[in-house]
Amino acid sequence: MDMDASYQPLYKQVRNMEFRVHDALDRPQDGDAQSLVREVKRLEDEMEMAKSPRSLEDRIKSIQEMLWQVRSREGGYMSVDDADEFWHIFEDMRRMLRSLPNY
Repeated sequence: MDMDASYQPLYKQVRNMEFRVHDALDRPQDGDAQSLVREVKRLEDEMEMAKSPRSLEDRIKSIQEMLWQVRSREGGYMSVDDADEFWHIFEDMRRMLRSLPNY
């Protein structure tokens, strides 16, 4: 099944973020770090399955919550600066999802 064309830009961005998140991990073996990587991969998979924009937005909210929690952990698995940057990128993705015609 071909992906809906309206999802293509977001899908490419999520695939890029999958690598960027992994590269930014200071402690990739940390359980929370692995959970974050799994959530980003699930977002990619759900886009491939053409899940509804609202469902995708819920997945992004989950990812954002994980990124937000990095701020409260001393010596977290990712720098606060990286977590903040990624949080904002995912917020932009949410905005893009909300602009889709089938939202």
